[in-house]
Amino acid sequence: MTGRASGRPAPRRTTPVILIVGMQNSIHLARWVALVRGDFARIVLLPVDEAPLAPSLAPWSPVATAAELDALEPGTVGVVATGLAGPAARAAAWAEEARRGYRVLDPIQVPWRPAFTTPQEMVAAVRTFRPDLVHTLEIQRAGYLTLEVKRRLGAAMPPWLLSNWGSDLYLYERLPEHRAVLIAVMRSIDGYLAECRRDVALARGLGLLGHAFEPIHATGGVDFGRMPQLGALAAPSRREAILVKGYHGWAGRGLHILSALHLAAPALRRFRIRILVGGPAVARMAQALADQDGLDVAVLPHLPNDEVLRRVAEARMVVGLGISDGVSAMLLEAMSLGAFPIQGTTSGAGEWVRDGVDGLLVCPHDVRGLADALARAAGDDALVDAAAPRNRQVVEARWSAARNGAAALSYYRAMLAGAPADALAGRARA
Repeated sequence: MTGRASGRPAPRRTTPVILIVGMQNSIHLARWVALVRGDFARIVLLPVDEAPLAPSLAPWSPVATAAELDALEPGTVGVVATGLAGPAARAAAWAEEARRGYRVLDPIQVPWRPAFTTPQEMVAAVRTFRPDLVHTLEIQRAGYLTLEVKRRLGAAMPPWLLSNWGSDLYLYERLPEHRAVLIAVMRSIDGYLAECRRDVALARGLGLLGHAFEPIHATGGVDFGRMPQLGALAAPSRREAILVKGYHGWAGRGLHILSALHLAAPALRRFRIRILVGGPAVARMAQALADQDGLDVAVLPHLPNDEVLRRVAEARMVVGLGISDGVSAMLLEAMSLGAFPIQGTTSGAGEWVRDGVDGLLVCPHDVRGLADALARAAGDDALVDAAAPRNRQVVEARWSAARNGAAALSYYRAMLAGAPADALAGRARA
């Protein structure tokens, strides 16, 4: 960090500063920032590594001092400028962290690398920008980092609000080494924001001492004024495409979905089956299904989000499965655009759809059960058509950027005011 704290008392300011710590290349983070940026607070972002920023974070500007942050136009995000330029400087910084005894506990999917932001970089950011609130988006990268920073800052640490994404608790609390850290995190945060009620219960089981806010999806929400109305789209029963989330690895089970496609092949030959984010193993299996089962199946190249949404709007069903997930953004996009969702029971989907009515929920290890679900959704026109308007109504009520933006700002105000119990929306219900 190039900024330095002067040691003098901070000048009085009327606009609070919120330090957001998270994966700066994530569209989820960019959507959250879009939800809260504006006149209410100055937003400064501390990236968790040196990856490029998500394009939709614009407008943003690098900041190295509090004066530079204060000079930004309202709505412009300040991005912390690091003083650790180049591999040698980063290697030296991490060597110093090792001498301090600090060890990074790697997320399963992201092995440690020197580009990770060091705790001392975040300490410098807190001292430089004097945030009134620290908000970490995601736990294993941003939350673990902030836990160490709180240990170093002690009473000088600002109030800490933590949001968890996806598998942050549901998967990692089952891993002994991570569970110990998660317990420490839950005992250290001042406020907690989950995207589903399942995770609120998990957080409390891990010893959550701070306030639990009413859940909001990690992305915040979308502007339904920019989403096509269902009446402008083909009815689900008339659509001839199936969209598959093809992740297969630490949590996703794309190969299980393809195995189910094989079992259900006779019911699926009239559909175009397209796979998003399929790696080499998924691509090989997709080709085998095309060759052996006569299915029209292919892996799509990387697509921008607008093109993904166009594909969702053309799909009869959207299928995603994994051993762990939160509330998938693709689930909510499918519900918004009339595609019938098939999701894993290991996700938070059951808090959004009723199994057998608005979607189908399947154990990720039950390939036969998934094949049956695919065949049912392929053949039951009444099921998929009836689910579409109900699902759209649910997401318009619960995934609206306007509604959730107002809720997010109320949570920030509660945290800034010391989180009085009567300011916590839904605390008793969460």
